[in-house]
Amino acid sequence: VVLLGLSGCGKTSAVNLILARAGGHYSVSEARPEAPQPTLACDRKKVFAEGRQLVLVDTPEMWDEDGMENLELVKDCLALSLPGPHVFLLVLQVGRFTQGECNMLGHLQKIFGRDFVEHAVILFVRFDGGRQRPQKISDFVAGAHATLQGVVQKCGSRYYELNLSGSQNALSYPQVKELLSGINKLAASYGGRAYSTRRFSLQELQERKTQIEGQRLRREERRHKSSRYAAEHNSRNVKEES
Repeated sequence: VVLLGLSGCGKTSAVNLILARAGGHYSVSEARPEAPQPTLACDRKKVFAEGRQLVLVDTPEMWDEDGMENLELVKDCLALSLPGPHVFLLVLQVGRFTQGECNMLGHLQKIFGRDFVEHAVILFVRFDGGRQRPQKISDFVAGAHATLQGVVQKCGSRYYELNLSGSQNALSYPQVKELLSGINKLAASYGGRAYSTRRFSLQELQERKTQIEGQRLRREERRHKSSRYAAEHNSRNVKEES
């Protein structure tokens, strides 16, 4: 599953919450989690949910202010989604629909092909639900701007919601369950076949995936060595003080 959307729309927060709920982690804390750092590179995360491996690929915004795509990000996104992508999750923030959101679907169709909408699902996220139960997402869509309704229709009217605010914590568990059910249903409708853009060969994507994973392992090794050195240094200081 590849998450797509504008910068600051909530992709990373959605990824983290989906992984937590899919993995069976639940907290009744009402404290709002810290805002994640801006996503600068594609990131692959996975969790086992209901006996199956769920892979989520978080992505930065893939085009600049002039609408020019970042080809390297596109390649990384597709490489990390292997053996997918099976589903594209378009993340939109409830209450925010600017010109950028209006143009988003057109940009994505240029990047992934016009047919990508047949594999797309819209995820509406809420950051601050307050104490009152939020408006039903179906009512929100029914009363939305015509352009937003058009985006929903082009994506087969497949849409779900996810509350990211701490005050509506209890709602997110069934929401994630419903979202994953919809994702599985859409993937199954294509017999589990991945979506192909034909922009890169399978070999190119596999090689790029290997490169990215190698870079990640080297970064983890450096962090581990740094942490171990710091621990040993602190231990020596404690002994000297004693």
